[in-house]
Amino acid sequence: MPLSEPAQKQGLFFWGVVLGSMLLALAVRLLYLVDLQHTPFFAAPQMDALYHHQWAGRLAAGDWIGSDVFFRAPLYPYFLGLLYKLGLDGFAVRVVQFVIGSITVGITTAIVLRQSGRVAGIAIGLMLALYGPLIYFEGELLLVVLEALLNLLMVWSLHRAVSDSSTRNWFVAGVLLSLAALTRPIVLAVPLAVAVVLLLKRKREAIKPLGVYALGFMLLVGPVLVRNYVVGKDIVPIASQGGLNFYLGNHEGADGRAALAENFRATWTGGLEDAQRQAEIAEGRSLKPSEVSRYWYGHAFSWITANPWDAGKLMFRKLRYFLDPYEIPNNQDYYFFSKLTRVFNQMPLFNFFWLGPLALLGLLWNRGPQSLPASYRLVPVLLALVIVAFFVCGRFRVSLVPLFAIWAGAGIAGLVQAFQNRNWKPLGFMALFLAVLVSLGFMDVFDFRKNYTPAESHLRLGIHYASQKQESLAEVHYKQAIQVAPGFAEAKNNLGTLYAAQGKTADAERLFMETLRIAPGHPKAISNLASLTFAKGEKDRALRYAQQIRTMDTQDPNALYNAAVVFGNLGEIEAAQELFARLGHLQPWNAGARLGEARALFLLGNRERAREVLLSMEPSRRTPEIEDFLKQLEAP
Repeated sequence: MPLSEPAQKQGLFFWGVVLGSMLLALAVRLLYLVDLQHTPFFAAPQMDALYHHQWAGRLAAGDWIGSDVFFRAPLYPYFLGLLYKLGLDGFAVRVVQFVIGSITVGITTAIVLRQSGRVAGIAIGLMLALYGPLIYFEGELLLVVLEALLNLLMVWSLHRAVSDSSTRNWFVAGVLLSLAALTRPIVLAVPLAVAVVLLLKRKREAIKPLGVYALGFMLLVGPVLVRNYVVGKDIVPIASQGGLNFYLGNHEGADGRAALAENFRATWTGGLEDAQRQAEIAEGRSLKPSEVSRYWYGHAFSWITANPWDAGKLMFRKLRYFLDPYEIPNNQDYYFFSKLTRVFNQMPLFNFFWLGPLALLGLLWNRGPQSLPASYRLVPVLLALVIVAFFVCGRFRVSLVPLFAIWAGAGIAGLVQAFQNRNWKPLGFMALFLAVLVSLGFMDVFDFRKNYTPAESHLRLGIHYASQKQESLAEVHYKQAIQVAPGFAEAKNNLGTLYAAQGKTADAERLFMETLRIAPGHPKAISNLASLTFAKGEKDRALRYAQQIRTMDTQDPNALYNAAVVFGNLGEIEAAQELFARLGHLQPWNAGARLGEARALFLLGNRERAREVLLSMEPSRRTPEIEDFLKQLEAP
């Protein structure tokens, strides 16, 4: 059999390659897990991983329905919640995820063997088994492990349905589409595109398969839509985060790769609170989740239509980001945290630097036995464009890696075929094409590698160790953050906070002042100085710093709380009540803010209003201190 000929018969060689790729993938992943379990965030997930972990914990505890409209797609948290319910710990969960990742490698290898031949199948099986970003993200409590598999199965099932238009095939394709959408709703662009293509090509004959496709899709999405309406009286098919995410990637000042905006706090919950609050202020009423999403979609589209040239440049820049081999961080720095393990330090692993050029070659050089069916060519392109329309980061792209690997298999098959047939001209052209793309990767067009700094990662480790009461390790990482980025205001402020807690008043004050020299108006540093100077007995200075916070339009919870406490200690009860109220409006669930406001109101003689503030909290959020104060307020 020619090495580039598709393996139509699934014989011993075929299954040997598939099984070999899966076993290699699993072995490398389990070796990675040996070290991963000892890394700082393994048992203390952060940001999105923490969100999934907490959601899964509530599910495992029995809250399978919930009380709010889904903000994020639910399939992965429910999958994780089921594992927790079965009694699996963090280590066992990762084993399950690595088994799923290895299955994804095996399925991709099988498709490439069938489509592009033996050499391509072996090469792609090896590449995916040792693909660094896949290994890394499959070990995190993130969507990638399900997303990569379900995107692959969704495209495979669509190819089968288009090739053999049976009712069963279209129904299975619809079910797999729904699973992929319940993991990441961006795939909802796929059925719309399929419907348009089929209606244009088959006209009336397309109605039945599309109907069956829709039925399979609604089989699982339908209950989620109904659930969202029942708990929130809001029509949200899957999740309500789309509008906010689109705005984060498309507004004045957006860089196309960070889920940040100047008008939002940089923290996960803070950004969501700000988005909700600002939308409701703009609309002049409380909004349902779908309305908040529509508001931010509208805000983004308004900017795009008013600034088409800037929006076009941003979109082109995001497309180039997507094609760049650099893994743009989101939540965690892949390059920093992966290097905490021996697999990433000592093993030769593959990445997009190698896969990307081969994938583009396979997509563009689409001829002969290695020719890719339309579904394998077009759906990944569509999904990539949808990602680019929002914002680009490494973990969004890695979910499409198995699909790009199918393209890369076609590219390898094209090279093998040209070599076997001695077609030197096309072989030279393909080699030149690859050389140009690899050279562009080396060039670091966006200076990602040149400007790379681990400062943010050191800061996060410092925060983690401080929360674990490991002050010496926290100090080490704060200092390392400052060493690699001397102008990093947040690291200086946090180190100052650590020193203040240790009683190193002079060092703490020096660091807070340095923070303000770097970032004038830094609310945390100002409020920390208010607390510090009050503790030193410098009441006039403390009052001035607290007044600064009062006059600022800040949404920083720590700054508001610290300044409110200082006002209270200075006897400025009205000012304290005002800041506690601002914090309570920002975070209605914040027990400290609510209790502080109630106590201030009580001291101001407004007992009934103090009682209302505490009763406005959900009973499950009330602390023992709040319950005790409520009893005091209700006493005659």
